[in-house]
Amino acid sequence: MLEPIVYDVGRLCMFKDSYTPNIINLNIEIDEPKLLYDTPEPLLEKFKKSFIGELKIDGETYKYQVLNYGKYIERAKIEEADLYIIADRKIIERKELTYIKKLREKISPNSAIYFPLANPWEIPLLAYLGVDLFGTLSEFYAVKGYKLTKNRAIKSDKSFEELIEENNKVYLDIIEEVQEAIKKGYLRNLVEETSISHPYLWANYRRYEPDLRNISTFKKHKVIVTANIKIPEVKKYLERLKNYEPYTNIILLLPCSSKKPYSESKTHRKIIKAIGKAVVEELILTSPYGLVPRALELAVNYDIPVTGEWSLEEIELINKLLKEFLKKVEEKFGDYKVISYLPDHYLEILEVESLVVKDLEELRKILKEYRGDKRKQRVHNLKELCRYQFYHNFLPDNIYINRKNQIIYKNKILATLKDKFILSLEGGKLMWETLGRDSFYVETNFDVKKGSLFPPGFVDCNEKISYDDEVILIKDNKFLGVGRAKLPGHEMKKAKHGALVNIRKVL
Repeated sequence: MLEPIVYDVGRLCMFKDSYTPNIINLNIEIDEPKLLYDTPEPLLEKFKKSFIGELKIDGETYKYQVLNYGKYIERAKIEEADLYIIADRKIIERKELTYIKKLREKISPNSAIYFPLANPWEIPLLAYLGVDLFGTLSEFYAVKGYKLTKNRAIKSDKSFEELIEENNKVYLDIIEEVQEAIKKGYLRNLVEETSISHPYLWANYRRYEPDLRNISTFKKHKVIVTANIKIPEVKKYLERLKNYEPYTNIILLLPCSSKKPYSESKTHRKIIKAIGKAVVEELILTSPYGLVPRALELAVNYDIPVTGEWSLEEIELINKLLKEFLKKVEEKFGDYKVISYLPDHYLEILEVESLVVKDLEELRKILKEYRGDKRKQRVHNLKELCRYQFYHNFLPDNIYINRKNQIIYKNKILATLKDKFILSLEGGKLMWETLGRDSFYVETNFDVKKGSLFPPGFVDCNEKISYDDEVILIKDNKFLGVGRAKLPGHEMKKAKHGALVNIRKVL
């Protein structure tokens, strides 16, 4: 029914000549009484809880399943269908709303979830959770004399016909905004904007744990950070940060900058010049990511309101991550030395001892005794970024990066470093030879060509693959080519049609 195109926790899909999330008013009648949300459990068996049927949309027939479980939605028995309909809108006001995630995990990515009666301000959160299609409440509010806005219903003296027209336009506007938010990677921000005024929405937003594979590991657009620091991009980063291996036991703590990557800011360019040939582990302290090694600065691209004051959560996170990092350094090297080149408001929150340096000239003098092989450190940094992107490093020791940001090994290009590593055929082949099925592989049953891989040719894949990840193609344990994932790995395994991988190069 649907063909997923873009993921941002929620997803944008092709549906005939339009896109989802979208508005669609379906007239589906059920042949028995609807189960009320608060039906007592002893009466549960008196009601039919699932309705199966077929409907036509623009001449095509689709199988649907109506889930008539009320607050007992967790007991829903899912059958294979094109369209799943949530019968009771009251679940949006309760914790049962999180069932939508479980439903999405069970069904094909080509199947749609339909929420028949949604307010405009509920649509961003529902789309974030995985709902594709919505019915409206335009007439309901118009009959009562209410005009809808993006965030609320307002009493109005306008006629019924005028209210219907205006209310319908509000729905179309919010759908357009949701679609654009998914394309540009700020759906979460839209959810926060519309949910904050409605406690039942905010509660469901806060309790929802999205699948981190449904967002790109390296987002092209800036992550806009709000007061809620437990955002999926940060959680994904922190999980992968655990794999980072320090290069040296000389730790230099640095402030963040508004310009990303940090090394392109005026402040950090001066710091890098002062470091010179010294070999130190540069750690940028920041909210909400806590701790960013210089090697991983391409992995974070964000903007956050700066007030000059740290929240308790920010202080706790930065110190927790720093202590964990220093413990890892101590386990590897036996001891460590920490040098801080930080503004006072950073120093005030630190719970670790360090040598505080106030100016760049002093920093330059102190670091002279730690001069070492910078080339080896650059190789280390590339390996750690590789480990961050693919969970494992496959880059050998004797690599270098040229002025075109190409990773060279034995006169062969392994990858180009842009916003992330873009694999060449040589790089993809080396990944497969080094990591085997720990690599980001997609297995096929035919010799692929440049273009798209579709479900009929799909055999298996690494479920750790996220949307937009670089992947390799294999057949019968032989390397075939490289491409980019159009679906996360767990969705590839359930897909029935649509592109799974954009195949860029083949042998």
